[in-house]
Amino acid sequence: MTQSGSDRRKARGGWVRCAGWLLAVVGLILLIFWGVRVIRTGISLRARLAQLQAMADKPSLVNPAVACELAHGLRTDIVALKHDIGGLVNLAPLLGGLPRVGGDLRAAPHLLTIAEGLSEFGEVTCQGLRPLLSTLGGHASQEQKLSLQDALRVVTQNQATWQVAITAATRAEDAWRQVDAAAFSPTLARKLALLDRGLPLLRQGFSALTVAPQLLGMDRPRTYLVLALNEDELRPGGGFITGVGEIRVQAGNVITMTFRDSYAVDDFTQPYPDPPEPMRRFMGLDLLVLRDSNWSPDFPTAARQAAALYRPGYPVEVDGVIAMDQRAVQGLVEALAPLSIGADSETVTGETIIPFIRRAWAPEGGKLTTEWSKQRKSFMGPLAAAVWQRIEQGQVNWSKLIQTVLGLVEGKHLLAYFSNPVAEAVLAAQGWDGSLQPGPGDFLAIIDANLGYNKTNARIRQAGIYQVDLRTAQPQASLVLTYTHTASGNYPCLPEIEWNPVYDQMMDRCYWDYLRVYVPQGSQLLAATRIPVPADATWDKLGASGEVIERPAPEGPWLSLEVLSLLPPTTTQTRSFTMTLPSDVVQWQGDVGQYMLRLVKQPGAAPYPMIVRVHPPDRGTVLDASPDPSRLDGDGWLEYRLTLDRDQTIRLHWKRAE
Repeated sequence: MTQSGSDRRKARGGWVRCAGWLLAVVGLILLIFWGVRVIRTGISLRARLAQLQAMADKPSLVNPAVACELAHGLRTDIVALKHDIGGLVNLAPLLGGLPRVGGDLRAAPHLLTIAEGLSEFGEVTCQGLRPLLSTLGGHASQEQKLSLQDALRVVTQNQATWQVAITAATRAEDAWRQVDAAAFSPTLARKLALLDRGLPLLRQGFSALTVAPQLLGMDRPRTYLVLALNEDELRPGGGFITGVGEIRVQAGNVITMTFRDSYAVDDFTQPYPDPPEPMRRFMGLDLLVLRDSNWSPDFPTAARQAAALYRPGYPVEVDGVIAMDQRAVQGLVEALAPLSIGADSETVTGETIIPFIRRAWAPEGGKLTTEWSKQRKSFMGPLAAAVWQRIEQGQVNWSKLIQTVLGLVEGKHLLAYFSNPVAEAVLAAQGWDGSLQPGPGDFLAIIDANLGYNKTNARIRQAGIYQVDLRTAQPQASLVLTYTHTASGNYPCLPEIEWNPVYDQMMDRCYWDYLRVYVPQGSQLLAATRIPVPADATWDKLGASGEVIERPAPEGPWLSLEVLSLLPPTTTQTRSFTMTLPSDVVQWQGDVGQYMLRLVKQPGAAPYPMIVRVHPPDRGTVLDASPDPSRLDGDGWLEYRLTLDRDQTIRLHWKRAE
């Protein structure tokens, strides 16, 4: 019997419906499978990110091998996630109008690119470091034997790997620039807060690896000066230059290391420049020599000046200058301790190194002899040799040492300058070169110079209050500085050059402070405290009127407000400045205004409290403030209570009222 057309159509319809249902079931199964896979990847990624956060919270406990396993897992999860939901993520900005999470959704494609770039950076870096992971197999909190030669060999052999890592970090950084971080939800903003600084650091840090072989003399010998600064006698560039080392490196090895008293490198058969005018007037100097060369608070400027004035009696081509004060020495010794120094193998730690230095400086029997003056800095060579030996042999807690160095660099107790332009650019980009760095907005640098031939800064405590009113077209600012000399006694404030057999006695003298305050070019001083200095207290016997001198700062677009102060022991002195600021310290883009203040810490200076108060323009709404203010009073003043222990930036954004 022949099947009718109607029956055939019904049969085909049944098969179509059956096939449709089958496809739907298969599609549902695939969707479930896809969803399960995405969820599984998401759960894995979340767990790995939590592990990463735990490592970031306690970096000293990180096991490098485990960290690299985590980097590989993160890379695997992120690549899988991009494969599975990359298309959907690109649609997320369409939901950018949703409340609370709209900014997060608009940024989603860029955040995925950032995650991909960072995960590739981590995995590639671990591949390059794989030869060292067996050496660093234990926790980073433990001392690991990784020699400098091993590290240099790996750095040199993996230049192509570092370039891939730099490319990945650059890709993530470029994506971050396209993100409106101000629109993030509070939760996401907290999690991503480190990216703004961390991304450039990754790229620039690995750029430094590409020049590290050159800096360590793989192509030719390099010569570096090491300046020993004494912040007890504070100078604009960190402290009086008490000693200088000449270190010559080749192929990662120190081939010569010589330390001298800073007085021993003068060669007066050669011409020397005139000293800065305050040094001539208030110290009686006729020439500018190496030990006084760091008059500029801009370290690259001071370093170039020091290199030019380093004259040990033979020609020297200087490839870089490293300066460190007592805090830096203490921090490095603490990170490497215990150290054995000298022929007697005296053991020192971070707690005992400063007493050791002062004891080594003191003359035997309390007699200030010519022989003592030649030998009083002789401890510097053995100390430097002990530090270098530990680093060269790799008997180091590298995590602790790196964290210590970064803290000292950011606090400007350890300063570095290189003639290599790539290395110097890396330092400058992170603010690690000790430069003043011009930029938009407001600027404040408080620079003190001890011109008294003594060590009184160890006894000085200071504090500052800076207040800016942005409610007028010409912003108004005031600065109040308070200095307290905590020494006891009644030491006469007469200029003298005299060494005491006991170091602490040199702390208890009067404080001759030549103060410079750098503010934006175009500022106008309206009023300032006037405290005269008597004629018998200055070398030229003319005294100082106490009037504030205004002059252009030689380092950049700033006005320098300068005055000599004299502070006897047991006294407190308060000094104020009132000024107008240029109108362009406030930047406008349509109805949105920005005020940015860069607070510069002086190299070598001890941390001190600083209060900053800012009043935004009237009839405006503050959109965001970074960092968050310490308090907001009823009159609209935003107050920040800071410790000036490193350069800091305050940013305010507001919108004009309609």
